[in-house]
Amino acid sequence: MALIRRQWPVSFTALLVASAALAGCSSGDATGSSGRTASVSGLATAEKKVAASQAAVTDYPVPTTGVRGVAKFKGRKVYYIPFLQQIPAFADAARSMREALAKAGLSQQVCDGKAQPSAIAACVQQAMAADAAGIVLDAVPYGMAQNALDAAKAKGIPIVIADQDPPSGFTNSNQVTYVAGVTTQPSAIAWWAIADSKGKADLIITESADNPSATKYVTDSLPIYKKYCPDCTVKVKVITASTPALLASNASSNILANPKATYYFTQFEDSLQPTIQGIQQSGRSGISLSVTAGSVNGLGLLKGNSAVKAVVAVDEAYAAYALTDEILRMMTKSGPVEEPIPMRLFTKQNIGSIKVTAAAQASGEWFGDASFQEDFARLWSVG
Repeated sequence: MALIRRQWPVSFTALLVASAALAGCSSGDATGSSGRTASVSGLATAEKKVAASQAAVTDYPVPTTGVRGVAKFKGRKVYYIPFLQQIPAFADAARSMREALAKAGLSQQVCDGKAQPSAIAACVQQAMAADAAGIVLDAVPYGMAQNALDAAKAKGIPIVIADQDPPSGFTNSNQVTYVAGVTTQPSAIAWWAIADSKGKADLIITESADNPSATKYVTDSLPIYKKYCPDCTVKVKVITASTPALLASNASSNILANPKATYYFTQFEDSLQPTIQGIQQSGRSGISLSVTAGSVNGLGLLKGNSAVKAVVAVDEAYAAYALTDEILRMMTKSGPVEEPIPMRLFTKQNIGSIKVTAAAQASGEWFGDASFQEDFARLWSVG
């Protein structure tokens, strides 16, 4: 599922801002190689990675083990609690999850987390009062509603935490399971920037300080530039959803402070439009903009004549079925399984192959076909 920025205490955000300032990196030689040799080798690797990530899905990673005992939960309700319901990706996930649950004989209740710990806790309490069969939280750190979630766990309600990394040492169980989602989206942008620039990218990355998992995903992408693009320059800047009115001016300031920058990566779509405004305010041209967790908005800009040149999108339809599969396995004590979720990189090279519509996004056809829906349904009806 698509990660978005999370509201965290100011002290936590400030700590991330300070650490990210130290993490901003510039190019260096690849280990044991000259810059030229590393650049040629890195470019070839990047081009292969980009070609693979642009391709449609031909083999969905649906689990192979059936889920026995689903029928006894017929008519029960699963609560879906997104961090913020108005985000388009969550709306798509909720719609597909409702369809998936219906195939298994269950229903869905959506409760808006409203980006607030108190609202998320209230949703969990509502689920307990309704004797929910399971709870799926999307992009919500466990700690944002720990007391309520601990109470739900004690009551025996299984809990899935989607789009978050588990704490160090945590082991998934039939009580609580983490489905991290697509953690490599910033890495896909790294490969694209290297390939598109022919190994010469001067890149600004704006990293979300509101979600520790999102911060980690950017951090994990930085070694790609260092190893495979010694002639790239990469600077990491921190932004926060707690000051949305400043996003455009932040983008403008970042560009003016780095006059040689030719690439700009903003992590989530809620900052995309302000970033475009900031680029315009800076008076700079020739900036290639990229974004992850893309939807109709980002892909529409990519398809049009805009600064957006690369968008990574997650298959929200598939993700919803995968999360449904996971909660059903936990409800039936079948044990959690790995649930990989497809993503796809879109550029000018492949954007023409899809319809940029909300219906197309919701169906999953951006990524391949809908065969996974019946594949999952068969797993849930084995008896």
